[in-house]
Amino acid sequence: MNVKNNRLNRETDEKIIRTVYTMMAREHRPIGKITVREICERADIHRSTFYAHYQDVYDLVEKVEESMSSHLTDSFFRKLDAHASARECFTELFSFIRSHREFYMYYLSESNKSGVLRLAWDVIRERYDILVAPSEQFGVRNREDMEYHGAFFLMGLTAVVRMWLQKGCPEEPQDLYDLIRRQGAVQESMIVW
Repeated sequence: MNVKNNRLNRETDEKIIRTVYTMMAREHRPIGKITVREICERADIHRSTFYAHYQDVYDLVEKVEESMSSHLTDSFFRKLDAHASARECFTELFSFIRSHREFYMYYLSESNKSGVLRLAWDVIRERYDILVAPSEQFGVRNREDMEYHGAFFLMGLTAVVRMWLQKGCPEEPQDLYDLIRRQGAVQESMIVW
Protein backbone atom coordinates (compact mmCIF):
# COMPACT_ATOMS: atom_id res chain seq x y z
CA MET A 1 0.00 0.00 0.00
CA ASN A 2 1.43 3.35 -1.01
CA VAL A 3 0.95 5.60 2.03
CA LYS A 4 2.15 8.71 0.19
CA ASN A 5 -0.51 8.29 -2.53
CA ASN A 6 -3.20 7.63 0.08
CA ARG A 7 -2.23 10.80 1.93
CA LEU A 8 -2.16 12.81 -1.31
CA ASN A 9 -5.52 11.35 -2.28
CA ARG A 10 -7.04 12.38 1.08
CA GLU A 11 -5.49 15.85 0.87
CA THR A 12 -6.85 16.36 -2.65
CA ASP A 13 -10.27 15.14 -1.58
CA GLU A 14 -10.25 17.53 1.39
CA LYS A 15 -9.14 20.41 -0.86
CA ILE A 16 -12.03 19.73 -3.24
CA ILE A 17 -14.53 19.52 -0.38
CA ARG A 18 -13.21 22.71 1.26
CA THR A 19 -13.49 24.56 -2.03
CA VAL A 20 -17.09 23.52 -2.61
CA TYR A 21 -17.94 24.07 1.06
CA THR A 22 -16.60 27.63 0.84
CA MET A 23 -18.62 28.29 -2.27
CA MET A 24 -21.80 26.86 -0.74
CA ALA A 25 -21.64 27.94 2.89
CA ARG A 26 -19.64 31.15 2.84
CA GLU A 27 -20.54 32.52 -0.58
CA HIS A 28 -24.13 31.20 -0.43
CA ARG A 29 -23.91 29.66 -3.89
CA PRO A 30 -26.62 27.15 -4.85
CA ILE A 31 -25.27 23.74 -5.80
CA GLY A 32 -26.67 24.11 -9.31
CA LYS A 33 -24.55 27.24 -9.87
CA ILE A 34 -21.22 25.60 -9.00
CA THR A 35 -19.28 24.16 -11.93
CA VAL A 36 -16.54 21.55 -12.00
CA ARG A 37 -14.38 24.01 -13.97
CA GLU A 38 -14.68 26.61 -11.20
CA ILE A 39 -13.92 24.05 -8.49
CA CYS A 40 -10.82 22.92 -10.38
CA GLU A 41 -9.59 26.48 -10.84
CA ARG A 42 -10.05 27.38 -7.18
CA ALA A 43 -8.63 24.10 -5.85
CA ASP A 44 -5.78 24.25 -8.38
CA ILE A 45 -6.43 20.75 -9.70
CA HIS A 46 -7.08 19.23 -13.12
CA ARG A 47 -10.56 18.18 -14.20
CA SER A 48 -9.36 14.58 -14.42
CA THR A 49 -8.37 14.78 -10.74
CA PHE A 50 -11.87 15.95 -9.79
CA TYR A 51 -13.47 13.16 -11.82
CA ALA A 52 -11.15 10.60 -10.22
CA HIS A 53 -12.85 11.52 -6.92
CA TYR A 54 -16.43 12.42 -7.92
CA GLN A 55 -18.86 11.98 -10.81
CA ASP A 56 -20.08 15.58 -10.56
CA VAL A 57 -20.85 18.34 -8.05
CA TYR A 58 -24.04 16.59 -6.90
CA ASP A 59 -22.10 13.38 -6.22
CA LEU A 60 -19.61 15.38 -4.11
CA VAL A 61 -22.41 17.02 -2.09
CA GLU A 62 -24.11 13.67 -1.56
CA LYS A 63 -20.87 12.17 -0.25
CA VAL A 64 -20.36 15.14 2.08
CA GLU A 65 -23.94 14.66 3.34
CA GLU A 66 -23.25 10.98 3.97
CA SER A 67 -19.99 11.80 5.74
CA MET A 68 -21.63 14.43 7.96
CA SER A 69 -24.47 12.03 8.75
CA SER A 70 -21.98 9.33 9.67
CA HIS A 71 -20.07 11.66 12.00
CA LEU A 72 -23.33 12.93 13.52
CA THR A 73 -24.66 9.45 14.24
CA ASP A 74 -21.26 8.23 15.46
CA SER A 75 -21.14 10.98 18.08
CA PHE A 76 -24.74 10.21 19.12
CA PHE A 77 -24.11 6.46 19.37
CA ARG A 78 -20.85 6.80 21.29
CA LYS A 79 -22.94 8.39 24.03
CA LEU A 80 -25.78 5.89 23.64
CA ASP A 81 -23.38 2.92 23.75
CA ALA A 82 -21.87 4.34 26.94
CA HIS A 83 -25.40 4.16 28.44
CA ALA A 84 -25.78 7.93 28.49
CA SER A 85 -29.19 9.47 29.03
CA ALA A 86 -31.30 10.76 26.14
CA ARG A 87 -30.41 14.28 27.30
CA GLU A 88 -26.69 13.51 27.01
CA CYS A 89 -27.13 11.86 23.58
CA PHE A 90 -29.14 14.73 22.12
CA THR A 91 -26.82 17.29 23.72
CA GLU A 92 -23.98 15.54 21.87
CA LEU A 93 -26.00 15.67 18.63
CA PHE A 94 -26.77 19.39 19.01
CA SER A 95 -23.17 20.14 20.00
CA PHE A 96 -21.99 18.46 16.80
CA ILE A 97 -24.46 20.49 14.74
CA ARG A 98 -23.36 23.70 16.46
CA SER A 99 -19.69 22.95 15.81
CA HIS A 100 -20.50 22.45 12.11
CA ARG A 101 -23.08 25.21 11.94
CA GLU A 102 -21.93 26.66 8.60
CA PHE A 103 -22.54 23.35 6.88
CA TYR A 104 -25.94 22.83 8.53
CA MET A 105 -27.04 26.43 7.99
CA TYR A 106 -26.37 26.11 4.31
CA TYR A 107 -27.65 22.58 3.95
CA LEU A 108 -30.91 23.12 5.79
CA SER A 109 -31.58 26.42 4.04
CA GLU A 110 -30.75 25.17 0.52
CA SER A 111 -34.33 23.94 0.31
CA ASN A 112 -36.57 22.08 2.67
CA LYS A 113 -33.99 19.35 2.98
CA SER A 114 -33.60 17.25 6.05
CA GLY A 115 -31.21 14.79 4.40
CA VAL A 116 -28.45 14.76 6.97
CA LEU A 117 -30.92 14.53 9.82
CA ARG A 118 -32.98 12.05 7.78
CA LEU A 119 -29.96 9.78 7.34
CA ALA A 120 -29.18 10.15 11.03
CA TRP A 121 -32.81 9.44 11.95
CA ASP A 122 -32.82 6.24 9.85
CA VAL A 123 -29.78 4.94 11.72
CA ILE A 124 -31.15 6.01 15.11
CA ARG A 125 -34.51 4.37 14.33
CA GLU A 126 -32.81 1.12 13.35
CA ARG A 127 -30.95 1.11 16.67
CA TYR A 128 -34.19 1.74 18.61
CA ASP A 129 -35.88 -1.11 16.73
CA ILE A 130 -33.08 -3.44 17.81
CA LEU A 131 -33.08 -2.25 21.42
CA VAL A 132 -36.80 -2.36 22.16
CA ALA A 133 -40.10 -3.00 20.48
CA PRO A 134 -41.46 0.42 19.45
CA SER A 135 -44.86 -0.15 21.05
CA GLU A 136 -43.28 -0.92 24.42
CA GLN A 137 -40.92 2.04 24.40
CA PHE A 138 -43.06 4.70 22.76
CA GLY A 139 -46.62 3.62 23.43
CA VAL A 140 -47.57 3.33 19.75
CA ARG A 141 -49.91 0.63 18.42
CA ASN A 142 -47.89 -0.66 15.47
CA ARG A 143 -44.99 -0.08 13.09
CA GLU A 144 -47.06 2.19 10.83
CA ASP A 145 -47.91 4.48 13.76
CA MET A 146 -44.21 4.57 14.61
CA GLU A 147 -43.45 5.76 11.06
CA TYR A 148 -45.96 8.61 11.38
CA HIS A 149 -44.58 9.68 14.75
CA GLY A 150 -41.02 9.38 13.44
CA ALA A 151 -41.81 11.62 10.46
CA PHE A 152 -43.45 14.18 12.76
CA PHE A 153 -40.45 14.11 15.11
CA LEU A 154 -37.92 14.39 12.26
CA MET A 155 -39.64 17.34 10.60
CA GLY A 156 -40.13 19.08 13.95
CA LEU A 157 -36.51 18.46 14.95
CA THR A 158 -35.32 19.74 11.58
CA ALA A 159 -37.43 22.91 11.94
CA VAL A 160 -36.13 23.53 15.47
CA VAL A 161 -32.51 23.01 14.40
CA ARG A 162 -33.01 25.28 11.37
CA MET A 163 -34.47 28.04 13.58
CA TRP A 164 -31.72 27.57 16.19
CA LEU A 165 -29.05 27.93 13.51
CA GLN A 166 -30.70 31.00 11.96
CA LYS A 167 -30.73 32.66 15.38
CA GLY A 168 -27.01 31.91 15.84
CA CYS A 169 -27.40 28.98 18.27
CA PRO A 170 -28.11 31.16 21.33
CA GLU A 171 -29.37 28.28 23.48
CA GLU A 172 -26.93 25.74 24.81
CA PRO A 173 -27.32 22.24 23.31
CA GLN A 174 -28.70 20.82 26.57
CA ASP A 175 -31.26 23.64 26.74
CA LEU A 176 -32.35 22.82 23.19
CA TYR A 177 -32.91 19.21 24.26
CA ASP A 178 -35.03 20.41 27.21
CA LEU A 179 -37.11 22.53 24.83
CA ILE A 180 -37.71 19.57 22.52
CA ARG A 181 -38.50 17.26 25.44
CA ARG A 182 -41.30 19.61 26.50
CA GLN A 183 -42.86 19.60 23.02
CA GLY A 184 -45.13 16.65 23.75
CA ALA A 185 -47.10 18.57 26.38
CA VAL A 186 -47.12 21.74 24.29
CA GLN A 187 -48.32 19.90 21.16
CA GLU A 188 -51.05 18.11 23.08
CA SER A 189 -52.40 21.38 24.48
CA MET A 190 -52.30 22.92 20.99
CA ILE A 191 -54.40 20.19 19.34
CA VAL A 192 -56.81 19.37 22.17
CA TRP A 193 -59.22 22.18 22.94
